[in-house]
Amino acid sequence: MSIKIELQPSGIIFDASEDLSILDSALEKNINIEYSCKDGSCGTCKARLLQGSVNSVNSSTLSADEVADGYILTCCAKPKSDVVIQAEYYPQLSNIVKKSFPCKVHSLQFRCDEIAIVHLRIPPTIKFDYLPGQYIDLSLNGVRRSYSIANMKGETIELHIRKVEDGIFSGFIFNELKENALLRAEGPLGTFFIRDDDRPIIFLAGGTGFAPVKAMVEELLSKNDSRCIYIYWGMASQQYFYSDVAEDWSKQYSHIEYIPVVSDIDDEWNGRTGFVHQAVLADFANLSAFNVYACGSPIMIEAARKDFVKSGLPEKQFFSDAFVQSN
Repeated sequence: MSIKIELQPSGIIFDASEDLSILDSALEKNINIEYSCKDGSCGTCKARLLQGSVNSVNSSTLSADEVADGYILTCCAKPKSDVVIQAEYYPQLSNIVKKSFPCKVHSLQFRCDEIAIVHLRIPPTIKFDYLPGQYIDLSLNGVRRSYSIANMKGETIELHIRKVEDGIFSGFIFNELKENALLRAEGPLGTFFIRDDDRPIIFLAGGTGFAPVKAMVEELLSKNDSRCIYIYWGMASQQYFYSDVAEDWSKQYSHIEYIPVVSDIDDEWNGRTGFVHQAVLADFANLSAFNVYACGSPIMIEAARKDFVKSGLPEKQFFSDAFVQSN
């Protein structure tokens, strides 16, 4: 059965399959709408159903009020009829082609016991374009994991990988991976990237959520973008801050401010403490003038979204990429 999906307000219309989610049907046609995890865990792909009916296999990240208002998760909703949804369309991504390709470990560094910095080299015959903020999937022996790209386009792809207790993939990274090892990657993926406007930016990072922030700031600096940038980076303890680059930026550029935040009790820490998003709220009484880019755990992102909206941030100015943990 031929099914039509219409996106509003863009007016984009595409054919869909009742056997695929709305998101998968869109991506098959290279039509990029908001998404991140693709399994219903993060809520990034939330859209409003305006017409038609869908079969939703998972809406656990939606509130009861959102479900009542017709919101769906496009990564989990399969169309049962022609459908019209309110969802943002990103033409900026239309010329970026997702590819599957081999890559070689160029370098491997361990920062503290928890973080690995991996640089991957792509064969010179592969043209790999992406927007800073996007991620790739790595595959090994049938196991697939997502990692944000931590640098703007260059000779290698930089990844920041956190050690996960009993994690199959991270266990391999920390215990077995060697330089020159071959992996397989697919990407770029996701709709996390810098929007083209002149609003000042608040970056909110939890843990290795700093990876896409680093890539996006590098891009802004390469373009001599002078808008004010505030980088809030949260860690459980000061020992886990694995990079000094944000501090270096704040010293080198007058329009960049760096605020590290520690959540655990640490008598040797003299900086900001508590939840990282609450540090933002303490610094700004009203967030309406900002764009916020948040990357970290789904819990952190959802708490930030709710509290920032209460502090005047329009929800359309909150952009996020949730790190959903897999073992």
